[in-house]
Amino acid sequence: MTAKSTTQMTKAELIDLIRQKDVIISNLHDKIDELEKLAITSQAIPLDADSSRLLTLMNQRIRALEEQLNTQQR
Repeated sequence: MTAKSTTQMTKAELIDLIRQKDVIISNLHDKIDELEKLAITSQAIPLDADSSRLLTLMNQRIRALEEQLNTQQR
């Protein structure tokens, strides 16, 4: 069975779909709250997306440099 587009749905179907999405959003908010509580109890500081990307790039660069050093020492 193919899914209807939102323009083909009845009002009742649209309302039902919105309710389903609201449940999903609510569950995701609950999970976010759980994760934030874990971060607070572990004294971890959540990073924003830019900081996270920068940290990942720095870690990759450090690993590459360490591999170069190991190769040169052999």
